[in-house]
Amino acid sequence: MADRDRDEPETVLLKGATMKTHIIIHAGNLLHNLRLFSRRARSPVMFVVKANAYGHGLRQVVEITRESPAVGHYAVDSLAEALTVRALQKRKPVLVLGWCDKAETEELVAKGFETVVPSEEHLRWLLSAAAKWKRKALVHVKIETGTNRLGLDPDKAVALLKNLDRGKAELRGVYSHFANIEDTTDPAFARRQLELYHAVLRHLGPASACRHFSSSASTLLFPETHFDMARIGISAYGYWPSRQTHALFLEKNKVALDLRPVLSWHSKVAQVKQIKKGAAIGYGLTYRTFARARIIVVPVGYYDGYDRKLSNASQVLVNGVKAPVRGRICMDMFMTDVSHIPGVRTGDPVTLLGGEGAERIDADMLAEWSGTIHYEILSRLNPLIPRIVK
Repeated sequence: MADRDRDEPETVLLKGATMKTHIIIHAGNLLHNLRLFSRRARSPVMFVVKANAYGHGLRQVVEITRESPAVGHYAVDSLAEALTVRALQKRKPVLVLGWCDKAETEELVAKGFETVVPSEEHLRWLLSAAAKWKRKALVHVKIETGTNRLGLDPDKAVALLKNLDRGKAELRGVYSHFANIEDTTDPAFARRQLELYHAVLRHLGPASACRHFSSSASTLLFPETHFDMARIGISAYGYWPSRQTHALFLEKNKVALDLRPVLSWHSKVAQVKQIKKGAAIGYGLTYRTFARARIIVVPVGYYDGYDRKLSNASQVLVNGVKAPVRGRICMDMFMTDVSHIPGVRTGDPVTLLGGEGAERIDADMLAEWSGTIHYEILSRLNPLIPRIVK
């Protein structure tokens, strides 16, 4: 029986809409994905909404999920994002995962946000702010286990935890992050990271802080990484972390998992043009027609987040049919060949991401065509494009 919340991201025609491009956020799909991961982790998840909620729209995503029992925490990158989340909901804690400068750490403490401790210097800033504001800093100690980004080496983390001034700091969490769990089917490096993490946990004692390590990929593949809470990012938005993760999941479980894409992206035909054989299309004359052709102009470009590397490489859906992009992507528009699609008119819908009839264009496809990853495709969508919740 179909899930009542299922909401396929098909093309949405907005009657009377004047927007040249818009993004649809499918609320039912987002809530469905979060429930899947909460059940898998056997606890509410830490929902990662940094980078404008992976391009989906921070305000819209928080408004959809703030009452969901599947979400226990929100995780962001910056103070600015934390303030936005707090303005939209005040019940669930907000953890700032990214680096903040000294002035920002003062505001983090003053406003009662949870924050990462990636270094001894950063902890000194937080303790100073705690003394100034006469309130405890709410800290999550970040252990460096192999990514070599923000984080304390395990021995320094142990020393810091043993000597933490509990009068000025409340230890809310101890965590790390996997470096090589998505793009491989060999978990050896991830297991070594897990060993380092366990070595630090042995110095904590029972139930002294929230333990979190798990990402989307590890939550799907390795239950031993779930600990007290799983941090879920890309898969909450309906995408597998990687092909390797998907393949390994199917090998381990023998069943599919119903991840549902949350975002679809739409535009419309701005102009239809008949051009001659041998005519050039776009800047640099990078494409010439082999026969008479009918092309359309789509009013979207790399400013909107439709990457220039998609030039002469990608496809869109026009009236439910795939049509190839021809010529270079411009700042605010690109051209597509619709010679094989009858009856295309100005104003007809164009789907850049999402489904239309039996066809689909997803972020994995755009990533492959442009030589990147779906994380980048989604997170670089221009935040000024209207997001409409459906």
